[in-house]
Amino acid sequence: MVNGNILLDEDGLNIQNVNDSEKRSAVGKFCEMIEEANTEGDTLHYIYDSPCSIYSILYDPEDPHCKLIGQRLFSQLQNVFGNFPHSIQSSKEFETKREPRTHGGYKYENCPSSDYVYDYGSIDNWHFKWYYEHPDKIDWSKSVNAIFPNYDKAITILRNELQKLKDNPDSISGLEYLDKKYLISVEIDRLNAEEVLSKFYSLIMNHKNESSEKISYAEEIGSQICELNYYRHEKELEELNKANQQIVKIYSIKKDNKYQFLSIDKKHGRFEWCDEKGNHICEVMFDGEPVENSQDANHSISHVDDWKRIYQK
Repeated sequence: MVNGNILLDEDGLNIQNVNDSEKRSAVGKFCEMIEEANTEGDTLHYIYDSPCSIYSILYDPEDPHCKLIGQRLFSQLQNVFGNFPHSIQSSKEFETKREPRTHGGYKYENCPSSDYVYDYGSIDNWHFKWYYEHPDKIDWSKSVNAIFPNYDKAITILRNELQKLKDNPDSISGLEYLDKKYLISVEIDRLNAEEVLSKFYSLIMNHKNESSEKISYAEEIGSQICELNYYRHEKELEELNKANQQIVKIYSIKKDNKYQFLSIDKKHGRFEWCDEKGNHICEVMFDGEPVENSQDANHSISHVDDWKRIYQK
């Protein structure tokens, strides 16, 4: 859990700042943001003498703002808070709270474009940035495997690729009749993680040409998975390994204060997992699960010590 701090500031809490046509949407998204804050253990604050928004009053069918929001959304707004946000004396007091800190409220015209959360996407990006910059704060105990702290997001990426194929089965040539029949009948969002992985490879990756198409697609999907799991793209280390034709992209993360590396396997659409020294451990699928009998493959990353020395890693 992030356990950050969010100041619901005066401008952000003023529903009058939101255009009438956007009030319902802004309130719904604000509720999503608060629910995610509660899930991640973030603490909400407001300044004692500031107006505390429409959520602090009862629904009044005669109030024009309440009318525009609607009773159902208004009730949701009341419910998402649980306990009332913490009262503080000033924004200066807020700056004494532990990091990460940000401001939040409704999305309104000319609201801050950064350091401000107003919906699920904006607070999720804030949490992501914090973990990306502070990998030591990641709770690996909740990881399904030793590779991805955000295992579910890796599966979501693969699930989305399957949904794209279901929506356009002719986008991949060579699909068998039974494959297309399966795509027509299956509900992608009802597949479990194991099924998503299996179908991603059998229906998509295995049908990519053994050429630049497979390489570029593996890079695209592998990069998305790495980046959503807080891995850093190490371009300098790639440059030091440019003579190695087996290595396409290199990503790193620090776990227990030690590096671990993933490089993208261009032949199969998988990852090569390497330790702190760059020694190859094994090949893993795009969900982080090890591939049997892949430990002996020669996919180690060279020049890791030089990279650490030159770039002060």
